[in-house]
Amino acid sequence: MDRRLFLAAGACSAVSASTLLTAQAQPAAPFADALRYSAERGGAGVLIVRHGIVLAEDYAAGRPDTRWPIGAGTRVFAPLLAASLADDRLLNLDEPVAFTLGDWGAHPVKSTISIRALLSGTSGIGFGRRDARTLEAALMLEPVDSPGMRFIDDAAAYILFTEIARRKLLGAGGETDPARYLTTRTLLPIGCVPIGWTRSADGAPYLDDGAAVSARGWAQVGELIRREGVWRAQRLADDGVLREAVRGSFAESRAGFGLWLAAPARSRDDLGIDSDLWRANSPAPTDLAMAAGAGGQRLYFSPTTGIVIVRQAQSLAPDQNWSDAQFLSLVWRGLA
Repeated sequence: MDRRLFLAAGACSAVSASTLLTAQAQPAAPFADALRYSAERGGAGVLIVRHGIVLAEDYAAGRPDTRWPIGAGTRVFAPLLAASLADDRLLNLDEPVAFTLGDWGAHPVKSTISIRALLSGTSGIGFGRRDARTLEAALMLEPVDSPGMRFIDDAAAYILFTEIARRKLLGAGGETDPARYLTTRTLLPIGCVPIGWTRSADGAPYLDDGAAVSARGWAQVGELIRREGVWRAQRLADDGVLREAVRGSFAESRAGFGLWLAAPARSRDDLGIDSDLWRANSPAPTDLAMAAGAGGQRLYFSPTTGIVIVRQAQSLAPDQNWSDAQFLSLVWRGLA
């Protein structure tokens, strides 16, 4: 822990806009079409990075440090929180949720749900149309499917995981707020500050749809996951958890932990996300992962190509004109 306190202290005094990734942005001419495509569709900013080098950075609205709400793009912080807890030996992906949520231990199905199943959306737990989106309601939900059999993209898993993190932190005797723990322990050392969180009535941060972050800060998150938790030769998060976060499940190959994956589909099931990432002529490599919020809020990263791309929009209003495949085609044309 002393090492992390040193890192955090160093970040407070040394992190600045010029040390964002490892270099100043290069002329953006090769990416002019991609930047224009974003700006014409309500874009606030685009940041394109390869192997830690900024290739293009352009802001149609705001400044590099302007924090924009990222909607469901917030979910990328869930695997990072899990990896931080695992690195502190507070969590194991395959442990039953019932180890922490004790009331589930007596339930014949809920007692078998693992943290891995919760994070991958394969727990069988999901809110109904009339259910209140609260922790109390989430704890009382009955499984609609056997764990591991069907993918459900739902807020319940994130609400439950936030409570699991809170209870584990409480048991460890340190910071008990999951958002503050993640910010101080992992986000501050990589320069992803400040970050804003919306919270529920009981004060819990929304991990499914509640963060506001700058393009540079969001890019740092993608870079850390791409590097499997290593930052400047220091391990900040568990590599095993982060590798699992960008792998699909048996139930859905196109979904990781809070991320959408450009992997080939095993079924024709509708994922319920407004994206054409999986269009046949999309240039996205098969290991590309995407955090996605309404309005075209996007974080893309690919471990094999070293690419991290942030696209932020001025609004979370749905944009029917946004195309992930088209935007990525324009970016890849600039990379050629």
